[in-house]
Amino acid sequence: MMAWGSRKGSGPDLRMAAPRLRVLLLAMPDVASCFDRVMRFPNLGLTSLAGNLDHAEVRILDLVTRARDVGRAVRETLAGLAPDLVGLSAMTFQYHTATQVAAIVREACPNAHLVLGGYHATLAYEQIAGDPAAAPFDYLIRGEGEVALNRLVQALRSGGREEDIAGLSYRTPAGFVHNPRASLLDVNALRLPARGARLSSRFFYFGRPFDVVETSRGCTRTCRFCCIHRMYGPQHRTYSLERVIADIQAAADNGAQGIFFADDNINLDPDRLIALCQAIVSAGLDRLEYVSQADVGGFARAPELAPAMRRAGFSGLFLGIESTAQENWKFLRKSNSYARTREVIRHLRANGLAVAGGFIVGNPDEDAGALRGIFRAARSLEMDHAIMWCLTPYPGTEVREELLAEGLVTNPDDFRWYNGYICNLRTRHLTHRQLVRGLATEGLKLYFHPQFMFRGRLWGHDGHSLRPYLEASLEYLTHGYRNRLYASRHRL
Repeated sequence: MMAWGSRKGSGPDLRMAAPRLRVLLLAMPDVASCFDRVMRFPNLGLTSLAGNLDHAEVRILDLVTRARDVGRAVRETLAGLAPDLVGLSAMTFQYHTATQVAAIVREACPNAHLVLGGYHATLAYEQIAGDPAAAPFDYLIRGEGEVALNRLVQALRSGGREEDIAGLSYRTPAGFVHNPRASLLDVNALRLPARGARLSSRFFYFGRPFDVVETSRGCTRTCRFCCIHRMYGPQHRTYSLERVIADIQAAADNGAQGIFFADDNINLDPDRLIALCQAIVSAGLDRLEYVSQADVGGFARAPELAPAMRRAGFSGLFLGIESTAQENWKFLRKSNSYARTREVIRHLRANGLAVAGGFIVGNPDEDAGALRGIFRAARSLEMDHAIMWCLTPYPGTEVREELLAEGLVTNPDDFRWYNGYICNLRTRHLTHRQLVRGLATEGLKLYFHPQFMFRGRLWGHDGHSLRPYLEASLEYLTHGYRNRLYASRHRL
């Protein structure tokens, strides 16, 4: 183990940095339990960080693969690697676990440098800086981390200046200092993700080995419930098609039989996605299975997109519908119509693509009748599946500021329950308890409706999804009324 001197609080001696640093990157185990039954995707961000670090020996432990014994997995890995730097990535609902894991790391490796990155570190860094539970962290990385983390590693090796690293927050005896935010990266300058750095490969989608690839970052939409534009600004940056094909091939060489595209809005530019589908076919990668998130509007503008995706090997889509009520679209800043959404879903299914539509309930003006109406609309759209989220006041979103100002947020700061399914607010017409009970009751009626129970093409895996589907649906009865729907089942 290299000699670092004291921790950040009293200033480590950066001149004593070793030629190469041992780096361990940790992804948190928290997931919505409904998805954990049928899919487990790896953390793409950490593999991208690992692929863009110089002069470092990097290993990645994705704790979703060790969710039943998180503490032991962390301690065993630390003992085996003796890392000089440990980086943790966390979304908002994973932040509490990240502080617990950081405490384990600090106890086991008192001289290691601890870094927190990801969405929560980016969007809530000022709150984190004042949180006693965040005491183990020496650094926060805000925004994209590939360049900032690499610059930090090089500074620790050679005695560089922390204050020169854009996007870095660093601890001093007087508290955290927040450097200016970094500019957005040129994504085509990034090296491919280092999937070989993973310590586990148990990732799947309905039983098949799956990996994650991104073809673009960001979204020009300004939906008020979303924090993407706070993370990246109103920018949509695309990788070259050659780079995307190389990444897919690398994932396939690593054992993947399918790819989840993690783009924020993959069909924002339909022509580009059509070109990507053609490139996939030309490269012979249409033998893989593909799923992705997508936007209704992209398909409405380009009806030729769905058949191109099907030819390339796409089997299903998570379609962002959000609502079928005009007043909710206005509040959420979406621009769909029921008729157009219905037409797009029919078109996608006619082209052999299974569709799961995502809806947001619990909007400020909803009463009991409006709530029931959203669930009825979900049944009427003839999708393969519907995903019902409760409006969640995530840090960095416009809706959080407005809902807090109006006093509609019932849980403003216990982020453990911000998984998207657990209610943390009330509406102007429904108490928190009424909203919770309404969601649980309507959820039972929706998911035990024959349309969803016996639709054979659910995600294109005939028969394989019925048991986990029934188990997830029964959680509305066992956990929905207690407002703990799909809470993560990991154990420290």
